Amino acid sequence: MKKSFELEDHFRSLNQIPRSEIQKRKTYNTILQTGRKQMPNQCLANWTGSLLTFVMILVCGAYLLTEIQAPAQNGSASLHSSEIVAESEAVITYLTKSDSADHFNLHSNLTRKGILIVDEPGWLEIMNSTVNGQNNVKDAPEMKSAYDLLLIYEGKKPDKCKVWISKNQVYIKRMKENKVYKVEESQAPKVIAMIDDMEKQVQF
Repeated sequence: MKKSFELEDHFRSLNQIPRSEIQKRKTYNTILQTGRKQMPNQCLANWTGSLLTFVMILVCGAYLLTEIQAPAQNGSASLHSSEIVAESEAVITYLTKSDSADHFNLHSNLTRKGILIVDEPGWLEIMNSTVNGQNNVKDAPEMKSAYDLLLIYEGKKPDKCKVWISKNQVYIKRMKENKVYKVEESQAPKVIAMIDDMEKQVQF
C-alpha cells in the first residue's frame, strides 16, 4: 500500500491536469474507494497465511511427538510381555503318586520318601508348553492312576496339578480350574517313559 505522502504527490500531479471540479472529485473518490478495498483484502491474506503456518507447526509437532513416544511404549510392552512369559514358566517340579482326584499330597515336607524332584529341561519344557498352551480338551477321559504334580515358579505361586495317562495320551489338570490340557501327541511317549523311569527310581 502506498504511503500518504506519495498519494499527496499524485493528487498534486492530477490537480495540474486541466479538468473540471466534478471530474477531480470523481477521481479523488475513486482513489479513496480503491485504497479501502485493498486494505481488508491484504489484511485477510496476511492473517490466512499466518493461520496456515501455525496449523502446520501444530501438525508437525504432534507427529514428531507420536513418533518419539511410540518406540518407548513398544519397547516397554515387549519387556512386560517377556517378563510375564518368564514368570509363567516352572523352574522345578515335584511328582508323586496321587491318592484321589480331589486330594493333593504335595503340601509340605517335599523331601520325604515317595516324592521326586524333577528339573530335567526336556520335562520342564513339555510341562510349561502344556499348561501355558491352548491344547485343552473338553471330553477328557476319566482320571485313573493319577500323579500329583507341583509346578514351582519364580515370583509366582505354585500350581497344583493332576497328571494321568489314558490310551498312551497324557493329560494335565490344574486343580484351581476345570480345564484339562493334553500333552502333544509327539511328546506323550517321552513323558510316559520318563514317568515310568521315575516310578522305578522312587517306588511310588
